[in-house]
Amino acid sequence: MKSLGQFFDETLGKKVDFDGSFGAQCVDLFRQYNQEVFDLPHTGSVEGAKDLYLKYDALNGEKTHYNRIAHKTGTLPQVGDVIIWDASGTNKYGHVAIVLFATGKNVTVAEQDGFKQDGVKVQVRSYDRCLGYLRKKG
Repeated sequence: MKSLGQFFDETLGKKVDFDGSFGAQCVDLFRQYNQEVFDLPHTGSVEGAKDLYLKYDALNGEKTHYNRIAHKTGTLPQVGDVIIWDASGTNKYGHVAIVLFATGKNVTVAEQDGFKQDGVKVQVRSYDRCLGYLRKKG
């Protein structure tokens, strides 16, 4: 298993396509993170990133390995959490990223954009449309 730092160093600037379908998407980065940092199997298929949170109860892999934490509780994400945003007017799938740093105003994440196909990058994002977090159990 790798640390978050090792994983980030090895993926920064690269396209991660875990499943070999539809190019390098944000969910691919989440799946690769699961495998390399937590040694977890593919946890379950979703149509979009938002479903990792919204359909959590139907995803046995996620329920087994992660706790779901609602953003509206006021709890800030921790380094290494998986943060999930809901759909928007321009992205019906939502978004998922890995938390690197968080404040009450915004969150710094490692992410990749399935629309731009530009590989893993660091991005500062707001909590607008944030559904919540998946935090590794244990």
